[in-house]
Amino acid sequence: MQNFKKNLGFNLLLIALAVAFVAGCAFAFLAYRGGHSSDLLLQRAHKDQSALLQGHAFVPGEPAISLNEDNVAKAAEDVKALEAHLGSLRVAISGNPELAIKGKPFANSAELSALLRESVDGWRKLAADSGIKLSPSDPTAFGFHRYIHNQGTSPKREFQKVDQQRQIIDFLVRQLVDSRPAGSPLLIESIDREPVETFVLIPEGKPGAGTYGPEPDTSRNETDEFVAARTFDRRDLVETTSFRVRFVAYTPTLRTFVNKVRNSGRPFAISSIDVGVSTPEVQKLLSSSTASLAAASNAAAPSVLGNFFRDDPVIPASGAKSASTEDKRVLVVPRKLSTFVVQVDYLSIPEEKPAAPAEGEPKK
Repeated sequence: MQNFKKNLGFNLLLIALAVAFVAGCAFAFLAYRGGHSSDLLLQRAHKDQSALLQGHAFVPGEPAISLNEDNVAKAAEDVKALEAHLGSLRVAISGNPELAIKGKPFANSAELSALLRESVDGWRKLAADSGIKLSPSDPTAFGFHRYIHNQGTSPKREFQKVDQQRQIIDFLVRQLVDSRPAGSPLLIESIDREPVETFVLIPEGKPGAGTYGPEPDTSRNETDEFVAARTFDRRDLVETTSFRVRFVAYTPTLRTFVNKVRNSGRPFAISSIDVGVSTPEVQKLLSSSTASLAAASNAAAPSVLGNFFRDDPVIPASGAKSASTEDKRVLVVPRKLSTFVVQVDYLSIPEEKPAAPAEGEPKK
């Protein structure tokens, strides 16, 4: 210790040199490891580049496709072709812009609520004037039961979308009324809609996250509201608003209605059609219309058809000979009223959002 104190300066210098040597060794080791990692990354990059240049055989036995100038140019052409095809699909789906049904923005919900009530009253009057039946116990509110049967309630959000639904339902009602053959019975049970004004974004961690669904606090399971289980909706590609038309009629009414909607030039799609047997109560309600239709068809139908769609015996025309036992016609298909449920989707293309500016690019 005395010798250390006597040569304190020299000993401290030796200690400092030793510490510097150890630190230098440590830095050299770290630099070596860093260089080795960089060398591995460089080798991997060279390997990937070599693989790209040599190409990849996507189909066994076919020549490999490499990342050369010709293939890059062809890929760019393919991208342009796909973009053009996507544009044509957007036009085909959205249809003629002049025929698009767009809702009107409203200043407040009271105006929209008044318009909804006015529309429902107008549709009921149209049905009455056309001889079309509605359910006597609870006439349909055409998708707006929430507001028609709850005084003082009105939409709280999505005014434009709700008004768009009102206009779409107006179109569907008028097409259905026009689809009924003269004198044919028709009962409109309901026209249901998706309650878009109660839809909220489902948060992460829950089923269907990222999509929209009914808000639990505001959805009361109204009789004329539903969430479509099958639609043409494709996230970020095609948006749909679904409607469900429920009515009782003969098949010609259904066929004409579907064709009218399909050939309207508007972006509609029929996603499902369910057919059922009408209840005795509904048949009794429409019995008067059915009887008048049967009488008219009996008078107009030629006797050679027999009673193909009727239960009454065929009366031979005046001057004609009575049919023999061998020529007696037998009922094949009785004409019955059916219950139809047609789901109609109104398609629209989401508005394209502008691309995010590149990092460092000034915002305009």
